[in-house]
Formats: sequence, C-alpha cells, structure tokens
Amino acid sequence: MISKAAKSVRVAIFLAGTSVRRANLGVVLLTVMILALAGLNLLFVPGLLEGLVKNANDQVKNTYAGDIVIESATENSQIPDVQTLTNRIKAIGGVSAVTTRNTLGAEVSFENERTNVVVSGIAPDGEKAVFTIDKHMIEGTFLEASDVDKVVLGVQVAGADKPNIELYSRSLKRVHAGDTVTVSYANGVKKLYTVKGIFWTEFIQTDAQALISEKEFETVNPQVAGTAASVRIKTASDAAVGGVAGQIRQLQSGLRVLTWEDYAGIVRSMTDSFHVINTILNVVNVLVAGITVFIVTYIDVTNRRRQIGIQRAIGITRSSIMVSYLLRAVFYAIVGAVFAGMAFVYIVMPVEARYPFHFPFGEVYLQTGLPTISRAAVILLGAALVASFVPAWMALRTKILDAIWG
Repeated sequence: MISKAAKSVRVAIFLAGTSVRRANLGVVLLTVMILALAGLNLLFVPGLLEGLVKNANDQVKNTYAGDIVIESATENSQIPDVQTLTNRIKAIGGVSAVTTRNTLGAEVSFENERTNVVVSGIAPDGEKAVFTIDKHMIEGTFLEASDVDKVVLGVQVAGADKPNIELYSRSLKRVHAGDTVTVSYANGVKKLYTVKGIFWTEFIQTDAQALISEKEFETVNPQVAGTAASVRIKTASDAAVGGVAGQIRQLQSGLRVLTWEDYAGIVRSMTDSFHVINTILNVVNVLVAGITVFIVTYIDVTNRRRQIGIQRAIGITRSSIMVSYLLRAVFYAIVGAVFAGMAFVYIVMPVEARYPFHFPFGEVYLQTGLPTISRAAVILLGAALVASFVPAWMALRTKILDAIWG
C-alpha cells in the first residue's frame, strides 16, 4: 500500500512536471537566465573580493612584514645580541627563514627634488629568503652583502618617470638606476649613493622604502652593530603562524612578537571591509533572485486560480499543490545554478586569468572552489523556495468556491 504522504508527493511531482512542460518557453528561459545571472554574481563578487584579499595578504607577507615580526618591547628600540636570537628562532619547527633589519629616517635628494624616507639596513641573503622584493626589480639589480655606497629605492621614492604612481608628486620623479642621490640621515650623516636598482612590488608601503646593505648601514650608524630594530620571519606553508609566534615569545623577555596581521592592521581593516561589501552584494543578489521567482510564481497562481480551485475540488490536497510549486522553483534554481557554475568555471575564470583585474596591490585573480559554488547554489535554492512559497500559500488560503468562481 502506498501511504498518503507518498501519494501526495507523486501528485506534486506530476503537477510540477506538467506545469514546466506546458509553461511558456520564453518565461521559463527568462526565469532561468535571471537566476543564472544572480548565481554568477554570487560567484563572481566573492571570488573577486577573495582574490583581492589574498593578493593584499600575500603582498604584506612577501614584501613588507614577513609572517612574523619581532621588535623590542623595552625602552631600547634595538634588540641586543640579535645573532643568538636568530639562531634560536631558526631551531624552532615551522620557521623557514629569518632576516634582520635596522632602520633610520632620512631625506633623499636628487637635483632639485627631495623626499623623506625610511632607510632600512638589510642582510641581502636573508632578505631574499624572507621577502620577494628582489623579484620585483624594474631597473638595475638587488643588493649584495658586500655593497657599500649603493642604495636600492622603491618606485614611490625614485619616481622613475612614472607619473601614474600614487606618490609621484612627493617622489624624486626622475631617478633611475645608475643615478647618484644624496641621503641626509637623521643622525647627521650625509652621503652620496649610487642607485643600484629600483623595485616596484605594487604595495605602496613597501615601495616607499629605501634599502642599503647591513655593512653600509653600520658605517652610517656604528652603534647598531650586533643589534637589530626588527627580526622578520618566514614560516613554512604548513606551519601555524600563531603557534610559531607563541614559541618565539617563550625564548626571552623584552620582545614584542607580532604576526603579519597584527603588524599590518590597516590591511586587516581593509579586508574586513571587503567582507562586509561582499555580504551586502550577496544580499542584493538573493533579493533579485527571490523577487524574480516570486513574480513568476505570483503571476502563475493568479492566472491559474480557477484551475487550482478545481484541483482542490476533485481531491488534490493543498500540500500537493504547494509542493508542486516548490518543486518547480527547485527546478528553476538548479538549472540556473548549473548554468551559472558552468559559465563561471569555463568562461569567466579562464578569461579573467588571461586578462586579470589590476588593483593597487597588483594583479588579482578570481578565487573560487567547490565550497563557494555549493554555497551559491544553496543560497539560490533557498531564495527560490521562499519566494515561491509565499504566493502559493496566499493562493491556497482562498476558499475553493471563491477560487473556482474567481
């Protein structure tokens, strides 16, 4: 024996199939197309914002902060006996590379142009292991450990005849590799430097720096020998940054240990804003999809009010009729989601990979995966179900005779 619930479902499936087969083809295609466009938006906007967030985070870690930054937590801004500290850090599991930096404020001038900059004394070999700045040279070459009287400038400092960069009006404007610039340090030292190279990472905080070798920095400020203003750490790809940072904090007192997220708080604030924007746009897309299904269902139940009344009069239950409308909405949503997913994976993503979006942080590629696609499909399905339920429920509240006689 077939249960009453099973009979009700079978009747609902029959009604839904009949309704789809006999529906106006133009209306069906328009409904599916709008749902597919809403599904594309549910995939495209999060994919773009996730790509932008990933690119910004990668730029912070790879060119500006590293994964972990160590600074002095005492009144003395320098970390003493830094060589011993770095050796102990390298012994920690999950640490991939370590480098040190010293910094000093300065004014750089060229011809009649001048700008203020932070000059960092670096260990070039360690710098290459932690950061990727050396891979972003647009002129000249990166520093070597033996370099003296040489400086590498970020494009925001040099200008390099690129008027479209953000800080061009405050830069040296016309400096290129091979030019000689004057650096007046905050401690009173004034020196001439040959510009060995110019880098452009497309991360403005990085590109507003000047780099000299550790050997050269100690000639400018001999008091810092054996110390460092900061230690930058790169962790292994499978290491938990927070866990490594916790182990470093236990090595010795007087250290401020920051993860890259703590060190570059402005980027974290920006990415949080992107997530808010993503949520708002997703809500709008869901409303568009829901309103589309609502209008189609409302028009259908209005035109078929008498037919619905007759169906109820001959014994078809309200639940069967309701489920038939929900099944039709599920059909529209699934077809729309399939079209959206296929168009996104096989058309949008390949085209964007070939012609990526360009943001101030560099080229951004769409980021997506099965969880993102599944979430978009579930959202689209939920919106379609709710939007079809409301007009169908309103129509089924009408008395049978009122529905038959209109």
